[in-house]
Amino acid sequence: MTKNDQTFEMKMTRLETIVKSLDEEEVSLEKSLELYQEGIKLSQECDNILKNAELKVEELNKDTDSDGE
Repeated sequence: MTKNDQTFEMKMTRLETIVKSLDEEEVSLEKSLELYQEGIKLSQECDNILKNAELKVEELNKDTDSDGE
């Protein structure tokens, strides 16, 4: 499974793992930067997924409101 095929939940789990790793003092600076970059990317991807889900819900609510009139 590629990173683009990962579900929202899988991305969030990876993000949690990254945060835990960054909290450890034993991570090198280079590894910290690498993890930070990956975390930022995952955070943006999760944000986009949530925004798209919100738009879908709003659209469904519009359709439901229109049908009820």
